[in-house]
Amino acid sequence: MARMKTGVFSWEDVLAQRYQNNKPAALSMPKRHNTLADPDHPEEEAPPPTELVTQPQCSLLSKLSPELRLLIWELVLGEKRIHIIQQSNRRMGHVVCPRNDACEICQGGRAPSPSKCRDNPDALLALSLTCKQIYCESIYQLYTLNVFEFSNTWSLTYLRPTIPSDLWDSIRDVELRWAFPGHWLPSKDPVKTVYFTAGRQQWIETCKALTGMKSLRAFTLQLSGNWFCEPVEKIPVFLEPLRHLKLQQEWMLQLPRQPYYVKEIGNIDGDLRKRGIDCLIRAG
Repeated sequence: MARMKTGVFSWEDVLAQRYQNNKPAALSMPKRHNTLADPDHPEEEAPPPTELVTQPQCSLLSKLSPELRLLIWELVLGEKRIHIIQQSNRRMGHVVCPRNDACEICQGGRAPSPSKCRDNPDALLALSLTCKQIYCESIYQLYTLNVFEFSNTWSLTYLRPTIPSDLWDSIRDVELRWAFPGHWLPSKDPVKTVYFTAGRQQWIETCKALTGMKSLRAFTLQLSGNWFCEPVEKIPVFLEPLRHLKLQQEWMLQLPRQPYYVKEIGNIDGDLRKRGIDCLIRAG
């Protein structure tokens, strides 16, 4: 991040300092801190998911076959869109998207208050925290079968140190909504350059976290904001840190629905492919 200047504080310094100050605490061992847990109990004692745990005294677990149990866990935990949010005291949390027009986050609004998140009937870890065996059998499905959406430009890098590495590496589908000022792009203007370093560093850290996700299969980047109107030649420069993101299928780049970008999609696609950036481009 940018250095703090003694006695002189630029907007670049403020951004850099705020980014560092808002970072959540890293996962402490041996407890397994799970971001998706109840905000009042962020740390839960649980065995590693790879550790085999059986509870023959439980009628439900002993009478149902493993295949049927896994199917039940999948039906309960899968096919969701999970908004990752930052709550008070630097804690990370989540909101299950209702997938309709009532979702304030999808509409660009702010996340619900922590009390509403806590009372959400779709609290994701309620099933997994029932007992150790169900945790071991179901927790991976929570991370592999859902879409993780990040509406805040810092949330993805904030989430990484708060969950165990094996669970982080099992995430398969990520959506990122990135709203950034145009002056965060390279410029010959010395005034704009002051703002460039802080914003660029955050973006590079986000891209590094993405390219390091071992099980990632699908990724969507939405450049949001009606004011986003940068020249098309700057977009490949901004996306350069994603050049090493190689998935089984091309990732999706979604631009604002503006006539300028609709007309220039072909040129943008050509410039990106010349730089080795493989993605599908849509406007809107």
